[in-house]
Amino acid sequence: MSTSWYETSYRKLFFDFHSAGAAVGLASAFDAERWAERLVEANVQAVSVFTKCGFGYSFYQKGRVRYQHPHLPAGLDMLEAQINALHKRGLRAIGYYHTFNSEPVAHDHPDWIERDADGKPRGISICLLGPLAREWMLPHIAEIVTHYDVDSMFFDGTYAHSPCYCQTCQANFAQASGGLTIPKDKKDPAWPRFVAWKLTAFRDLRQAICDTIHRHRPEVVVSINWVYAPRMPEMVPDGIGALVADISPEDQVFNGSYFSAYWATLGRPFDIMNSAFLQWWGDWGCKPAVAMQQEVATTLAHGGLTWIGYQMKQDFDVEPAVMAELGKTLGFVREREPLLAGAVPVPHLAVLHSTQAHFAADSVEFMVSEKASRGAHKILTESMIHHHFLNEEALLKRLSEFKAVILPDQRCIAPELAAALDAWVKDGGVLVATALTGTLDAEFKDTGRFALEDLLGVRRDGVYDQSHAYLEITDPRLAAGALDMPHLAEAKSVFAKPTADDVQVLARLRKVYLRSDGKFLLRWSPVGDDSGYPAITLRRVGKGWAAYIATDVFHAYRIKNQWTLKHIVANLLRLMIPDPPVSVTAPTWLEVVLMRQPAESAPNRATRLLVHLVNHHGDMPGDGNGRCTEYVPPVQDVTVQVPCAKRPAHVTLEPDGTVPKWKFAKGIVTVRVPEVAIHRVVAIQE
Repeated sequence: MSTSWYETSYRKLFFDFHSAGAAVGLASAFDAERWAERLVEANVQAVSVFTKCGFGYSFYQKGRVRYQHPHLPAGLDMLEAQINALHKRGLRAIGYYHTFNSEPVAHDHPDWIERDADGKPRGISICLLGPLAREWMLPHIAEIVTHYDVDSMFFDGTYAHSPCYCQTCQANFAQASGGLTIPKDKKDPAWPRFVAWKLTAFRDLRQAICDTIHRHRPEVVVSINWVYAPRMPEMVPDGIGALVADISPEDQVFNGSYFSAYWATLGRPFDIMNSAFLQWWGDWGCKPAVAMQQEVATTLAHGGLTWIGYQMKQDFDVEPAVMAELGKTLGFVREREPLLAGAVPVPHLAVLHSTQAHFAADSVEFMVSEKASRGAHKILTESMIHHHFLNEEALLKRLSEFKAVILPDQRCIAPELAAALDAWVKDGGVLVATALTGTLDAEFKDTGRFALEDLLGVRRDGVYDQSHAYLEITDPRLAAGALDMPHLAEAKSVFAKPTADDVQVLARLRKVYLRSDGKFLLRWSPVGDDSGYPAITLRRVGKGWAAYIATDVFHAYRIKNQWTLKHIVANLLRLMIPDPPVSVTAPTWLEVVLMRQPAESAPNRATRLLVHLVNHHGDMPGDGNGRCTEYVPPVQDVTVQVPCAKRPAHVTLEPDGTVPKWKFAKGIVTVRVPEVAIHRVVAIQE
């Protein structure tokens, strides 16, 4: 299936048009031609068109498997009118389809509604694993793509998130499990099996959606909101043409960066849908363009696409002031498109984010814990260390491309991957493993040992039974930037004993103080006795390095923001990687992302190395509000150093193309960047 148009659809807008049956005055301002003109004025390449809203209604005339909104003006086909007006101007139409909520289906088929553990219906939420899918939804989707010339279909709410106790789910799980009942809570021994069953059932449903569409229209690009995201790290099937998530609003600068660092490795075009409103869907305020520009910059730096979300009023209108701010943001994107065409990520440091994480943790969930991965991204980004997240399949396939790998408490390490990592380290790779990495087998049972024991040179003796511990640095090479004191790590810690003579101990693991009644001094406890075990070890293995951190340091940084942990990890990495592909010196941190643009895509037909610098600074969220930055303080006097085999032909600062002060000496290009306001790129023609 071709996705070429989608891969260059850099500028997209999304407008919610969820309309309850009680919404009167519906579409009273609808004018498809004028709406399309407004989109052109806002620099749009593609936009959403609603095929089924979150209340279950459609806004078109053709077909028989649909519930037309009761207040849709007689004879009006909003879907067809929009598609025709968009296509006339060369814009693409992305059909939005809300899968589960429906007022009319709940009314006509009350037995299809989801049920709670007491058998009570859950409002208008329809069970997607019941009769709805085969008897109504899939035929509905087939009618949409055959009657209407949508270019793409985007599905919302199509994933497992909680138990449903309807009759169909009860019967199907019992049949699949040999007679088990759906657990009432997570303490039930059947809970993991139930989660696995439901995850599989939704994978099958999503495949059926893709198959239904591509049976009629193989060229239609299918995407599903939030699936294959870090919280649902599944393998991406062939039928999925693009990855999309409307990221959480509390800090869309960070979230956009975090998602992009993972999705850039999955081989699909991807959209990180930030939003123009201040809070969450349903809020009618609007951020200033500068805030949205900063949010999309983190996605653009990783080669992602822009799709900004907002919503329409019931009359099908958006405030002109909102459209103006959206237009300014998409203009910012348009200016940078020459940097995006054909650019591919440069591999350097890989962080494993396993698809097994649903079951390879202390609690089996429909959505995995991301604290360690988010903590890793926060540490590495704030240390200006270029990195990506990979699942185990991608890591195994591409391991030789990367200089370093971090395993942040990744409990399942398959024998094939363990063997590959061993050989890779001996050949010069740099490995960092933390906490209980590699301690579960293929059935997610604790083995009592590390799968990488021989490589790391440490043996697991036990797990510390307290919620926090302390790291005491004993090697001065890890001390730069950190205070001279033990460092709190609120996370699971492991007693790991060195088993090889060449293991270097860089830090000790200290216990916490306990009162005579066995409790903490206060909410937490100060540092206590030495545990008798190291906190950080380092070992030279062949041409490479293998380091082990005995606590889940990335989880600890994410939940407590113990800033000294960031410096310890960064110092450890720099100790093992003295010659990174890029080094940035700045008064304050910038996100650093390396991309390579091949000659056929670069403006001057010469291969370019692109060093993206994204300024994350600005207003921070507080009191439950989302981040909204009105002014981004520029970062000034930035120095970028990049190893190059020969003197570059040209060095420019993009997107404006100015020539900075730069020099080439001893195989290093040193570039002075006077200022990074939101996003600047050092382009080095190789």
